[in-house]
Parts: sequence; structure tokens; C-alpha cells
Amino acid sequence: MRRSCSDSLLTASQSDGVFGSDTRAKLIASIARGRRWLDEIVAGTVTDVEQIAAREKCSVRKVNMTISLAFLAPALAKAAIEGRLPRGIGVARLCDAPAEWSRQYRMLGLPSP
Repeated sequence: MRRSCSDSLLTASQSDGVFGSDTRAKLIASIARGRRWLDEIVAGTVTDVEQIAAREKCSVRKVNMTISLAFLAPALAKAAIEGRLPRGIGVARLCDAPAEWSRQYRMLGLPSP
């Protein structure tokens, strides 16, 4: 029997108390920030990550790691929003994830959809 990714993600009732609201809020905000910063670069509003780092008063590394969250697999982003990610999967674990979606699942020990 082949398991789908959704089999490994938690249902809403299973996730109560597992994926804490603070962790979830931080991850959702970071994903949104990464997408916003990527949009700024693509639109030409800023020319490089150094400009974002200077404006946000953070390191270039932090900007790059946050932008990497914009490339999170859609099912993983949706699970984060719905609070269905397994315990231990938050910003720190996802911010340096590979861009390839199948490798993201593998890195997290989840089956690819």
C-alpha cells in the first residue's frame, strides 16, 4: 500500500497541541515574509538581498534563508497554515530546505505526494 504525503501530515484533531500556535504563527509569518521579499526582488523593487538585509536590519543569510521558505512545497505550506505539520517542523527546520519539493519531503522524513 502506497502512502501519500497527507497520510503523514496530521489531521486537525490529531494536531491539537502538537504544532503550537506560536510555532505555527512564526512559520506562517516567515513564509509570507519570504514570499514578499522574493516578490520585491522579482519586481525589481530591490536589486539584491543586501538591500533587504539593510532595511530589515538583519543578516544577508537570514534574508536568504527566509526567501527559501517561498519555495516550500504547496502541500507543506498548506499543512503549516492549518497546523498539521508534525512536531519539530518549524522555521528552523524548513528555512534551509532544498528547493526541489520531493527533496523537502525526504529531508523531513515524509513520503512525497
